[in-house]
Amino acid sequence: GHDQDEELIVFRPWKNKGPAYVNVDSSSKEGIIRAQELGLVPSGLADIIFTNNPKFAIEHLYDEQHKGRVMGLFRHPVDRLVSKFYYL
Repeated sequence: GHDQDEELIVFRPWKNKGPAYVNVDSSSKEGIIRAQELGLVPSGLADIIFTNNPKFAIEHLYDEQHKGRVMGLFRHPVDRLVSKFYYL
């Protein structure tokens, strides 16, 4: 898979329109470390990085020269409980 790539590659499924994707997995600590080693943030290839571990990503991807902004999306606690109830 792309977890073995030794350079950052941008994939654009619709040529010049729509989103572009970079070959890193920011959902795991290993993927964040790999993104750090490949220089994801200094490259400027990613406008947005989604992760379920923002503290780890901030500590490993950003520095004084490359700062980012954090945005959090949260569901209402009652909605989460009702959803979990019907899921189980």
